[in-house]
Amino acid sequence: MIVRTYRSTHSIRIAVVALSLTAAYSPVAVSQETKKEADPHCTSSGVAFPCPSASAKKETPESQGRQAANLPDMPKPQDQSNPSGSSSSQQEQSSALLFLPVKSPRSPSSADKFTIYVHQTFGPPALIFPAFTAGMGMANPRSHYPREWKDGPGAFGRLYGDTLAMATSQRTARFLTSVALHEDPRYVRSNSKNPLMRTMHAVAFTFIDKTDSGRNTIAFSNFAGAAAGGFVGSAYLPHGYNDLTHAQQRMAAQFASIAIQNIAAEFQPQWGPLVRKLRINKILPEWWVPHREK
Repeated sequence: MIVRTYRSTHSIRIAVVALSLTAAYSPVAVSQETKKEADPHCTSSGVAFPCPSASAKKETPESQGRQAANLPDMPKPQDQSNPSGSSSSQQEQSSALLFLPVKSPRSPSSADKFTIYVHQTFGPPALIFPAFTAGMGMANPRSHYPREWKDGPGAFGRLYGDTLAMATSQRTARFLTSVALHEDPRYVRSNSKNPLMRTMHAVAFTFIDKTDSGRNTIAFSNFAGAAAGGFVGSAYLPHGYNDLTHAQQRMAAQFASIAIQNIAAEFQPQWGPLVRKLRINKILPEWWVPHREK
């Protein structure tokens, strides 16, 4: 009797547990079937995941709107196409013609200075512009020049070579001096809006420029470049033009050319758009156009 009672009691307990599990599972199964009928796109793959009801979906945008309204105002993202960024990139693009370097926050390395030197000395403008100078020299030759310097292809070649030699000597001396004395070869624009003040600043920068660290210093590289460009002609110019007086005159002309280059760099934001309209960047080879600093 005890064994039977124990067995019957154990059977009753198993039945009670089974009924409890059935009762607990039935509402879940019924609710899942109801949700499947309401939303046919919600399916279960072995594990039942609840799907949002239609009323919940309707309330979601409204609740999100109320939550967004309660949040503090977030700062608006800055416009990536800001005028300063676009103007700086436009200035660098327009500088492809003459490659007039303008100072940036990063200090220049010797490699940066060499890049400027190569672009200025061996780029297409450095080879094209002397041809115009030689042409003007033939159109209005010096009165005391010998005939071989005034007439014929040979005269054009001599005048072209003279202009090219002066420019190359000037830039080479400026590069070597800037590396040796840690001068920054890049131009620093004026903060003034007055054209006269800007012009005076550009001319003054011919005598006083910046070091690699940003301090003011005497422009030794400009003096060295002007001297090299002025005295190089003493080695090949005809008699009467290879003396000290003419060398000093050519030196002054070289110094003036550096001042003109500074003025061009100062007003580059004004004449740059005209260069872009000519699409000169498309004409020049890819290796010549300088890349923007990132």
